[in-house]
Amino acid sequence: MSLKRSDSMKLKKFFLGFMFILSVSHIANASQLDFSWNAPKTYVHNKGTAGEVTYIIWFYNLGNTIEKPILVPIEVLLTTDTGEKYPDAYYPEIMEHVAKLDEDYKEGKKYQYAAVAKGELAPKTTKHCVAMFEDVDPQAKRLDIFVTGISHFFFWRWRMVDYSYKITYEKEQDYWKLIEHGMTKDTSHRSYEFETRGW
Repeated sequence: MSLKRSDSMKLKKFFLGFMFILSVSHIANASQLDFSWNAPKTYVHNKGTAGEVTYIIWFYNLGNTIEKPILVPIEVLLTTDTGEKYPDAYYPEIMEHVAKLDEDYKEGKKYQYAAVAKGELAPKTTKHCVAMFEDVDPQAKRLDIFVTGISHFFFWRWRMVDYSYKITYEKEQDYWKLIEHGMTKDTSHRSYEFETRGW
């Protein structure tokens, strides 16, 4: 049995109203977390010696914009166009040197890394974070940084639970140029978990 024209119009109005509600929810959820970052920097420790090590350093911020605590189970992974994968780490012995690479550096500024920063973020507070990737392939011309644990601020948990925020850079002479960023279905972060945990 076909629908009457009036019934069809009602369904259209209901659908449009439903989509509007979804869009408002999307904006409200995303506005709880202020996620910002700087371009990655290359740092060479013990340059010119037998102990020379090259790091990719990436600074980012996690800010709670509301009056209630929020949960941010963040993890960070870097992949290259050469097929390598690097979990983020923290090396306190080089922090004093790399801190000044932060575009927003201030004397006395404190930094955390994902393993410490993840979890509850107090109301109206910001965590300044750093990710260190050791011995990244010098032949790499493209970097993909995957940030997991923030998708629920953009989408419903049960629809996007394994999605990540992907930030892509390409090498231009002596710096990394931002190419694109946004939520992605790329599962590189999931495949890395399977590899490292032996699943």
